[in-house]
Amino acid sequence: MDFRIVVLSLTFWLAPVWASTSVPLDTIDTLIYQYPSAALIEINDLEAISSPVKLSETEKLRLALFRCETFLQLGENEAAINLARISEAKAKILKLEQARPYFLNCMAGAFTNYGDFRQALPILDSSILLSRELKQPQSLVNGLRLRGIIDTQVDSYSSAFEDLSLAIDIYPDAQNQEQGWTLPPLIYIQIPLSKLLAKKTKIRQAFEIIERAADSKEFQGKVRVVLTTHMAKMAQLNQYSSSDNLIQQAKTLLPELGTAFELAISYTEMAQLEYKRKNFIRAIQLLEISLNTFKKQKKTIEELRAQRLLGEVLLASGNTDKALKLINKSISAGLRTSHYAELILSYQVLGSYYASIGDFKQAHLYQLKRFDAAENSFNFIKDTRLLQLNARVSRQQQVFKTELLQSNSSINVGQGFKSGYIAILLTLLFGFILGVITIRYKKRTIQAPLAIEPQSREHKIERLISNSKQAGYPLSLVVIHTADVYQTNLPLLISRIENLLRDQDLVINREDGELLLLLPHTKEGGTLRVIEQIKEIITPLLNGNKTKIGYARMQQHDSLSSLIKRAHIQQLRQTKIDKEPTG
Repeated sequence: MDFRIVVLSLTFWLAPVWASTSVPLDTIDTLIYQYPSAALIEINDLEAISSPVKLSETEKLRLALFRCETFLQLGENEAAINLARISEAKAKILKLEQARPYFLNCMAGAFTNYGDFRQALPILDSSILLSRELKQPQSLVNGLRLRGIIDTQVDSYSSAFEDLSLAIDIYPDAQNQEQGWTLPPLIYIQIPLSKLLAKKTKIRQAFEIIERAADSKEFQGKVRVVLTTHMAKMAQLNQYSSSDNLIQQAKTLLPELGTAFELAISYTEMAQLEYKRKNFIRAIQLLEISLNTFKKQKKTIEELRAQRLLGEVLLASGNTDKALKLINKSISAGLRTSHYAELILSYQVLGSYYASIGDFKQAHLYQLKRFDAAENSFNFIKDTRLLQLNARVSRQQQVFKTELLQSNSSINVGQGFKSGYIAILLTLLFGFILGVITIRYKKRTIQAPLAIEPQSREHKIERLISNSKQAGYPLSLVVIHTADVYQTNLPLLISRIENLLRDQDLVINREDGELLLLLPHTKEGGTLRVIEQIKEIITPLLNGNKTKIGYARMQQHDSLSSLIKRAHIQQLRQTKIDKEPTG
């Protein structure tokens, strides 16, 4: 009898837990943006419960998505990228296609935090396209938000305004989505829109859009801190008397933040406000605390920003030597990691400083460097946009072919007469086009009797090697290991290398994860210079792995295969040298 009472009691106790898994999931969705540390604890607790709660595969994926978005809030970008990749692949396997764009957004958000827009933009394009196809307004809102943020940073203001405005327009539909996944607060779209308006010098509108939103009582925790800090910044830009009061409010809200990383980010924002108020001592104190946190946690891009800002404040306060040392350190790091946005700002600070002390030669030099960095940044984004456009056109062509095949297969026997009539028209049209092409081809043949058919890749290689041997000019081969580069980035890498090389140089993409470069009229010194330039291009795409490049200079007895073998040997030697401890 006692045993049955115990079992009955357990049944009543466990039933609510079994039935309410969707309730804590919805609660966590709200916590992610307000109190991310608390959200992570809730996620861990929910995952630790193995029985009797049985999460469905959809719920497990949603929980993984919450963890991914929480990682973004806490600055754990690498963990977010890895989790997003694994979960997106799992969604494919489980045929839960509707989950995929959410994980793509999370991955793109991490790359955006890194300042790596080249990887973020193609992922966002895929996410937005999938969101539209799968009718997922929540992921569409987040994808448009992230793309709007990137476009604002790269000065593509019209695209940014279009994306952010559309995200706000469809937000009500996202809130009413039947199967919810995750949705950022509306203020996380309104703040980027406000920043965009401020960059377009519409600072009054930038303040008003946030002022209207700030009346809501739903903002708590981190959201409230971010909102109040941004309002203070916009009030300061408008020279409103309320800015001092808003700065004080933001300071009192700082205890709402749960981690050292979040505090360091807020301290950096506060330091900018204090710097504008010419409160240099307080700004320096805040930035030094932030910088120490970022260094300890190895947050490279945040460290770079804080370092540059600290250098700027030190210059204004008269501590020139320390300031120049910090800014030059930021420039070195920016060059090494290809963070052109930070390079532009660092060069601008130095240019303004040298102009203020009358050293116009140095000021001019840094202005030129700033323009070069801006051009490099533009070229990277341009290359990415071209790749996106090509991918989009290719996808549309595939969709068109599929639709055409489907429409052809759906034609029934009752439409025989209509089909025959269409076939006759198509035949006549084809005959007409063929006649025009034939006439034009004959004219072209008469005008250009020496036209040569395009050579195959193999023929070009053999001809290049043969000519080099016969004429006695030098030829070098460079082998680049590309297995560590994501496949989505490989076309971009090839495009950048081709832009670097001359017209007579040859780039070959092999299926075994290697790029071959054939460089005619190039001696060893020239080859080494090319390799150094390639290292600068490829390093940001290797995800922390070592660059593996080998080269060989052609000898009289060489064929392509022997050249490649000698380049591989040199590559192994170089890898061994790099691994050996120095000193």
